[in-house]
Amino acid sequence: MAIRSSEAIVLNRIPLGDTSLLVTVYARAFGKVKLVARGARRPKSRMASSLQPLRVITVSFNHRENRELQNLSKVEAGPYFRRIGEDLTKVGYASAVCELVNRLVLGEEPGEQLFGLIFRTLEAIDQLSADACEMLFWRFQIEFADVYGTGPEFSACLGCGERPEEATVRFSPSLGGILCRDCQAQDGEAMQLSLGTTRLLSRVREMPLEHLPRLKPVGMSRREIQRAIRAFYLYQLDDGRELKSLKFLESIEEDGQERKP
Repeated sequence: MAIRSSEAIVLNRIPLGDTSLLVTVYARAFGKVKLVARGARRPKSRMASSLQPLRVITVSFNHRENRELQNLSKVEAGPYFRRIGEDLTKVGYASAVCELVNRLVLGEEPGEQLFGLIFRTLEAIDQLSADACEMLFWRFQIEFADVYGTGPEFSACLGCGERPEEATVRFSPSLGGILCRDCQAQDGEAMQLSLGTTRLLSRVREMPLEHLPRLKPVGMSRREIQRAIRAFYLYQLDDGRELKSLKFLESIEEDGQERKP
């Protein structure tokens, strides 16, 4: 048994027994780790406040090989994304980031690149306006897939490699990219996207995070992007279940529409 320490981001936590917590973190040095925080729910424990989802912490734990759960021995609080907690939209999208990582990352593995992506995205959600959060989440989903070499292709046809010029193309969630008119038979279930939407998605992928609020996708483009990225990730998720955080955001948006005069 060895003591390991790493900076980490709290993805999720649930009660364990009468006084403990089961905390899932994404650690910079080890990837996704499930930690048992014994006694964290006792009234005098100072540990619970540092183990809130979205917190950046430094954890030390007793590592045992071939065990799913590791025992947390020490936690130190790090940066806190204060503004996220002040806005429900920011809470929803930040939670969606953590939920997606928790569901798609299966176990411990070195995670410097993904840790940096999660941190940068949460930092941008914290600092930029709530209106930018949806685009920040689109960007996160694209880059998350890029980390594992499965990022969707929006610039060139997967079949022939050419850049489409026609007004509409097809997007295949299963193949992971767009198909031109001549190649669309490769996936009969591919969905239609306008060429303008694919170019907008390329800009979302390439622009600096702080410049994303300059993009103003509305109407058809926004709906097409939502549908394409959602379909891509539902294909990646084995159980095909929607993210709970996105359902929460949909309920907020629907409530806002109902309140409009």
